[in-house]
Amino acid sequence: MKNSFKSAIGGLLLGLLVVEVIVMIGWTRYRYGGDYYYMKINHPTSVYQVTVPVAYAVNAFSYRGQAVDAEGHKMVVTLNTDATDPGPFKKGQVVRLTVNQHYGITNYKAVNDKNLIAKLKLDKH
Repeated sequence: MKNSFKSAIGGLLLGLLVVEVIVMIGWTRYRYGGDYYYMKINHPTSVYQVTVPVAYAVNAFSYRGQAVDAEGHKMVVTLNTDATDPGPFKKGQVVRLTVNQHYGITNYKAVNDKNLIAKLKLDKH
């Protein structure tokens, strides 16, 4: 009787762990996932202060421009840098943006792949 109870509890806990992992993966995709868009940096539209983890303020930058995805779909976006990578970006640099339909831009990263940049034809925008 005790062994079957222990195995039932163990199975229940394992099942709960599996459900929790599935829910966390789903939430992460919902909150942080999205489509990649690429934006060529021109100049910042504004400068503001953010606090970095060592408790002092640094300048962060806001950029507005047209972004394009791999299929050529365009959208106008505003990128506000954060304490993780406050910038500034260089003029002409290309940034990959993760655009979430519910939360806007959830991630950004500078891109140095010249083949990708040429394929996107960002100079024609």
